[in-house]
Amino acid sequence: MSIHLRNAIEKLKTYYIDALIKSGFNDFSEAELKALTITDLKHIHKRSSKWTVKDGK
Repeated sequence: MSIHLRNAIEKLKTYYIDALIKSGFNDFSEAELKALTITDLKHIHKRSSKWTVKDGK
């Protein structure tokens, strides 16, 4: 069971990191983002999505 939980956490963390990188967020390097907690990544993602201009493409 713990392996499944670990995999799920890693997938969620990867999702937030990829989303931040794709959105052009460059305040942290990828290595620095990987060192953050999921909670930190979630807060950064939420804040950065408010600043990202959506162009409908």
